[in-house]
Amino acid sequence: MDKSKVEDQVKFLVLTLDHIIHLMDAREHMNSVNWDQNTVEDFLNILHRKSSDLKECVARSTKPAHKESYEIRIKRHFRTLKKILKKKQYSAEAWEQIRRVVKSHLQRMDIIASNARVNPRV
Repeated sequence: MDKSKVEDQVKFLVLTLDHIIHLMDAREHMNSVNWDQNTVEDFLNILHRKSSDLKECVARSTKPAHKESYEIRIKRHFRTLKKILKKKQYSAEAWEQIRRVVKSHLQRMDIIASNARVNPRV
């Protein structure tokens, strides 16, 4: 994504955020972890707000909406993460694994967003 246009980077960020939200919004399956539910709720609210803000930017785009290859790969990746949770019966270990992956994704997304602001490619 580093060499993509800013428009594509923003779409990538929105798509990834939405998948993270959907993955982490399985509170009914979080009984095995000792996470503060208010913190989880705050985290999800922040992600929703960021996603909404970025969607406004995407809406201004005039590029035709067709599936990019990264969209398919992201969807497949998050489907795999959901399968991990399900296979491990939403255990604390599975949620910790998901937490580490999501943290890594958010860190990479922050780098992409920072680069997009500094080096916009149109």
